[in-house]
Amino acid sequence: MSRLRKRTMLIAASAMQAGIDSAVTIAARTPALLSQGFNPTSESARESRRMVQEKVDAVYEGALAAQMAWASFLLKASFGGIRNASDLSLGLANVAEAAIRPARRKVRANARRLTGLPKIG
Repeated sequence: MSRLRKRTMLIAASAMQAGIDSAVTIAARTPALLSQGFNPTSESARESRRMVQEKVDAVYEGALAAQMAWASFLLKASFGGIRNASDLSLGLANVAEAAIRPARRKVRANARRLTGLPKIG
């Protein structure tokens, strides 16, 4: 199996897991967020602030990681490390993966924290 095909499969599997983790996190947070309008508690307010801050953090971390991966890609390309279309695709996939990794990590951690799921792998 080619490196590009393997990488594509890993990206797809990671995206699918992030989708599942997002659904679990949304399902766990929805009751608390809905009750905030009727009976706000300091815990629900804290969770709301945390939810927003985590998204902001993930955006900044992803942007920085993408910039670093892009710089690495350009450096590699400038020294002849991009020899074919597959190298180009893998390099761009590295940039995309770097950008999304912080968000995936946070959504996975939230799914575990909010539901008590064990850490596997």
